Amino acid sequence: MKIGKVIIGVVLWLVVIGLAYMLYGIIQDPVKFEAEYNKRHDATTTRMYDIKTAQGFYLKSKKKYAGNFDELINSLKNDMITEVIINGNPDDTSVVATYDTLKYYIRDEINLQGTNNLDSLRYVPFSGGETFDLESGMLKMQRVEVPVYQIDAPKSKYLKGLKEEYVERKKDLSLGSLTQATEKASWE
Repeated sequence: MKIGKVIIGVVLWLVVIGLAYMLYGIIQDPVKFEAEYNKRHDATTTRMYDIKTAQGFYLKSKKKYAGNFDELINSLKNDMITEVIINGNPDDTSVVATYDTLKYYIRDEINLQGTNNLDSLRYVPFSGGETFDLESGMLKMQRVEVPVYQIDAPKSKYLKGLKEEYVERKKDLSLGSLTQATEKASWE
């Protein structure tokens, strides 16, 4: 009889320990997801800001935005930008204005925060090789053509491999717009 009570006591303690472990896992699961989500969100938005910076250099070079990553990366590696610096006021006849012409390669001037490798600019961090969606175009505003672009990182890409029940609650990330002349990000 005494051995039976001991066995039942041990079994009950094992059940209690097992249930406590399961409860701890249930509580920690969303906490771990949020920590991983924050890490991926920050890395993805940083890379998207790098693409925005790269698009700014492309615009200076080509007077439009790149519509795909091959064009963008090729330009960043190979193109030069020519800038004219005006010293003084060219409209003021009492002062002599001077013009300085600067030429530089984009690759020497571009400063990216999320990567040093221009070829990896296209890839969504932590996605296993998935690429950002990049589009560009021209938007007619009144009588002026304005270049626009949009970068998208769907949650299925930047949260790839995480629990789907938590991923469903998060939003896709987007920067820029093809319907408005803005470079605003969806997370701002």
